[in-house]
Amino acid sequence: MNILQPQTHLRGNYAQICERLKRVRMQVCGRRGQSRFAYLLGLSPSTYNYYEKGRVPPVEVLDLASKVSGAPLMWLIRGEPDTFNIGSLAYIVGELPLKEQPPSDDATQAA
Repeated sequence: MNILQPQTHLRGNYAQICERLKRVRMQVCGRRGQSRFAYLLGLSPSTYNYYEKGRVPPVEVLDLASKVSGAPLMWLIRGEPDTFNIGSLAYIVGELPLKEQPPSDDATQAA
């Protein structure tokens, strides 16, 4: 059995996957860091927002979120190990270089 493919017993876990992804984002980028975390994952803010709101991201996105944040991939997918302490993740500090800043909400609304 491939543990990364959706299985019947994992389908009920989809909301929990999205919630764990959100918890990781809040821990490493803060409450208002959704656009920044999306940028770190190479996603648009709207695509990332779908994932926090219930659309399960592909395993590649979860794998990258794991690498960016330090959260175990299997914790993001299955909540294992249950001993994982999300408080152990470090806040990603510093600013992105100006040319790499994600577009601000003001800039996208003006366009």
